[in-house]
Parts: sequence; C-alpha cells; structure tokens
Amino acid sequence: MNADPALSSRASWRARLLITGSLMTGVLGSSVPTPLYPLYQAKLHLPSFTTTAIFFAYVVGVLSALLIGGRLADRVKDRRSLMLPALAMVAAGATLLALAHGLAMLLAGRLLAGLGTGTLTGAANAALMELEPPQHKQRAALLGTVAFTLGSIVGPILSGVALQSGFYPTVAPFLFIVTVTGLAGYGLWRQPLPRAAATGNAAPQAHAAVHPLPARRVARLMALSCGTLFFVWGVGSSLMAVGPSLGEKLLGIHDYALSGYASSLLAACAGTAQFFSRRMSSSSAFRYGHMTFTAGLVCAVASLLATQSWLMGIAVFITGLGFGATFIGAAGIVNHIAPPQRRGLMVSLFYIAGYVGNGWPLLLGYLTDHAGPMAAAMTLLVTAIAASSCFAAIARRRLV
Repeated sequence: MNADPALSSRASWRARLLITGSLMTGVLGSSVPTPLYPLYQAKLHLPSFTTTAIFFAYVVGVLSALLIGGRLADRVKDRRSLMLPALAMVAAGATLLALAHGLAMLLAGRLLAGLGTGTLTGAANAALMELEPPQHKQRAALLGTVAFTLGSIVGPILSGVALQSGFYPTVAPFLFIVTVTGLAGYGLWRQPLPRAAATGNAAPQAHAAVHPLPARRVARLMALSCGTLFFVWGVGSSLMAVGPSLGEKLLGIHDYALSGYASSLLAACAGTAQFFSRRMSSSSAFRYGHMTFTAGLVCAVASLLATQSWLMGIAVFITGLGFGATFIGAAGIVNHIAPPQRRGLMVSLFYIAGYVGNGWPLLLGYLTDHAGPMAAAMTLLVTAIAASSCFAAIARRRLV
C-alpha cells in the first residue's frame, strides 16, 4: 500500500470512484436501519427512549470519529491508512447488527458504524480534494455529496424492500453492506493515492495560496457553512425520524412502510439539485438553495394547516431540492477556504455541525410529548424558515 505523489488521469478517476464508493458504503451502513427501528422496538419490547438511544449511539460514534479523525487526517501521508480501518469498522458494525438478538449488540453495532462513517467522512473528503487541480475544487465537494446522497437513497430502499418482501429484513441488508465494504476495501488497498498536502505537495499548496483569505473572513464563512448544515440536517433528520408518526397524527397517513421511501425521495431530490448545481458557484448554490429550502418548508406549513397529504409530498420534493443545493454550496465554500494543512480538520468540523443537528429529533420528540404534535412540527418549521432566510440574506452580503 504505497502513496504516489502523482497519478495518471485514468488512475485518478479510478481513485475518485473508489473513494466515493467507500464513502457511500459508510453512509449506506448508517441509513439502512432507518425503517427497521420500529421492528427492533416491537421485537425487543423497547420503550421509545431506548429505541432513540440506538439511533443516538450512531451519532456518538460519528462525532467521536470526526473529533479525532479530523486531526489524524491532516497528519497521515496516505489517507488509506484511515479509510481502510474505517471500512473495517463499518463492516464490523453491520455484522453485529445482522447477528443482533439484544439491545447491547444493537448499540455496539450502531456505535461501530458511526465510528467508521465518521472516520471515512474526514479522510475521504480530504483525499478527494488531493486528487483535484485548483480549477476543479468544487468537483470534490460534488463527489462527496453524491456519495452521501446515493447512500441515503439506497439504504432505506434496501431495508424497505426486505421488509415488504419478508426476506430477512434485519439480516440481509447488513450482509449486503459487509460484502460491498469488503470489495471497496480491497479496491482501495490496490489503488495508490497521492500523498497528503501536509507533506509538501506543490499542487495543493499552490491551490491554497492562489487567493488567501483573512483569518476572520475564513472564520465567518466557516461559521456560516456549519450553521447551515446544522439547520438543514436538523430538518432532514427530523422529517425522517419523526415524520411517520407526525404524518399519522396530523395528516392521517397510516402506512408506515412509506417512511423509508419518503426519506429516499428526499435524498433523491437532493441529489438532483446537486447535479444541476455543479456548474454554479458555491455562493450561488448556497443562496438559491436556501431560498428553495425555505419555500419547501413554507409549503410544509401550509400542508399541515390545510391537512393535505399531497401538499406535504410537494413540500418534501421542494425541500429536497433546496437541501441538495444548499449542501453542495456550503461544502464548496469549506473546501475553498480550507488551507491544505487544516483541510481534514475543517471538513470534519463541517460535518460535526451537521451531525450535532441530528439531535433535533430528540427536541422534536420532547415537544411532541409535552406540547402536542402540531406545536412541535410548527416550532421546527418556523425556526428553520427563519434561520434559512437569515442565511440567504447574510450570504448576499458576505459571499462573492
């Protein structure tokens, strides 16, 4: 396993595909259990709080890995020295979940999956940046977000189909993840990558020095991007985690099987927006993404007030488009402002903000218990509308 300072064009694209596929595998491992939580709860007779703890174990793993892995990613010469162990953790977590017959194995499996995905996030995104010339920086952000999108789409569909067909829904999806992870790891082990920028590569250093930004401006843009991901991911995770129960109580949607496919629809719309945003500047994608995201949330408010489920479907579609454009804009901004020696750390901090936003469902659940589902949903939507509108306005003043 040797790191090459330069790769041919064909080898570079092979490396991009392997890195993107590895990151997608990690996200796949995180999204597959989404429709299975009610099954675990019924099978093991778990209270709702304990079921939430299974989800939160994954978040703890991701945050722990991002906090540690960001600094490690900037120090290692070969990004694969982090990505290969991360894939092994994803596979180990999937194995535990496939064999799980109690709460302890579920918690351990989700924790390992989170550790693996978190480590992959920082290292893989930094490795993608090492492969890009200065004029194609946004392509690294696109590949990273495409990996997240595909993993988010395929995971719920995979487990949803297994659920509807009755084909070992708590086992088969995780065995698939183990297989794909093994193939990705073998491919990465055989594929050389460029050395990390911290070793002194000319290209990445030149990339960072083209238009150096003042430290205070970098801090403001970083805060803007992290705040955006916190709110956008918070809304997305809330809609996916608590959406089915709120849909039943507020819109009369009683088919729980739709929950996994609804989250896949949201991710598919986000991926579509990412594809069409690839030729836009990061600033434009950021600004127009927030405008679209806000419009989708306003539509969601209207659907709840009118008690119209079809209008909520339109809201999910529009919100997903805004989600994708905003995500790729914010990720592009971070990749643009990050100096090579701190790239892994800044990318990790960016995703940490998003995973902290995944705590929103806990607050939403608390509000549902104490103030009712309508009050909880409206609090979430109105807060997100206000935040997204402010981010769009700030972007007009602070971004070029």
